[in-house]
Amino acid sequence: MTRLTAFAVLPLLAAAPLASAQTPAKVREFGTLENNVYHHNWTGTEFTLPAGWTLVSQGWGDSHGQLVTLKDSTTGSFATVGLRLQTQQVQDIGGLLERKLDTKGEQRNSYQDYRMRTDSVQHLTVNGDQGISVVADYVNMGQKKTEYMIWIFTGKTCVFFDGRVPEAQLSAFQSRFDEIVHSAVLP
Repeated sequence: MTRLTAFAVLPLLAAAPLASAQTPAKVREFGTLENNVYHHNWTGTEFTLPAGWTLVSQGWGDSHGQLVTLKDSTTGSFATVGLRLQTQQVQDIGGLLERKLDTKGEQRNSYQDYRMRTDSVQHLTVNGDQGISVVADYVNMGQKKTEYMIWIFTGKTCVFFDGRVPEAQLSAFQSRFDEIVHSAVLP
């Protein structure tokens, strides 16, 4: 019986450090939220969370960046903000933004009926920085969904705002999410 207990307890002890990886002290290493302004420590990016938005989590994301997850209590939707340092020539940013659309389309090739709305592509400026936005439609578990994506680049930072909602909620979600996007200040 002792061996059985040891085999049951040892994996739990080994997993204990993983369970504590997101302690408040470690989370603060990614960024802070003060007076509804989120400051990302690694990139220096800041954005404001309007009333009804909450910070859910922070951590490592894909593409060698960090990911912040947000929730909108008004629509019940979640959104993510991917942040990373990436050096690029300012004169190349327009082309980089255009290529992001192609890259994201390729990444989503396993989504059922995934299609970007070509008429939704908008080049934008957010606090002096270049960006691009697009809306895409897809089907998930028989339900029509919409993904709203915005990329903003500077000479040293890339920020990707992403939200996925039921198709019928896009208008309400988009206007609320745009408040966050247009408050973003990138170094």
